[in-house]
Amino acid sequence: MAARRKLNDALDYGRQIQPIHDLQQLTSAEVSSDDILAVLDVSEVEADAQPKKITIGDLGAGIASVDSVARASGNAALASAATKLPLSGGTVSGQFTQNIVSLGLYGSGINCALGNYFTATLSGATQVVISGAPSSVAYSFTYEVRHDTGTITWPTAVEWPSDTAPTLTTGKTHLFIFVTDDGGSRWRGASLVNYDT
Repeated sequence: MAARRKLNDALDYGRQIQPIHDLQQLTSAEVSSDDILAVLDVSEVEADAQPKKITIGDLGAGIASVDSVARASGNAALASAATKLPLSGGTVSGQFTQNIVSLGLYGSGINCALGNYFTATLSGATQVVISGAPSSVAYSFTYEVRHDTGTITWPTAVEWPSDTAPTLTTGKTHLFIFVTDDGGSRWRGASLVNYDT
């Protein structure tokens, strides 16, 4: 119990504190859910923010009965369980956003390592190239094209519904969605075409 007293006595809402290594001596049977693991000073990133504490209860089911607190699984040092999506899945409430990767004029080279939403303006005959798809996972991206002139040719790895590429009208904006589950050997494509630009 000395480690618990040392930990709780170390609570200082004005400063960050170093991890208390005595926690390694405590098993889950020796701690309560209110014991404090760490205090995060967030005043540098959030104006007028109060320091946030992380308790053992924030770990949820992350501590097995034979594990020490120091070996608790998960991401207790990152954030409270109430403010993050657990690694094992969960529910997202609120907005989900992603960066827009602008490929600019003649932007037909899509590097999947850069993101999931790409924009381009295409003028003239264009051969689309897709690279950098991650392996051993499912991956998808959206390709927004302002199509001024010319034809668009797709990689042979792209499969369209009924094996027919969409019919496109120049002077319009098109959205293409691509999904792969084999590192880009095959892309299944879908389209929403002919929006006014």
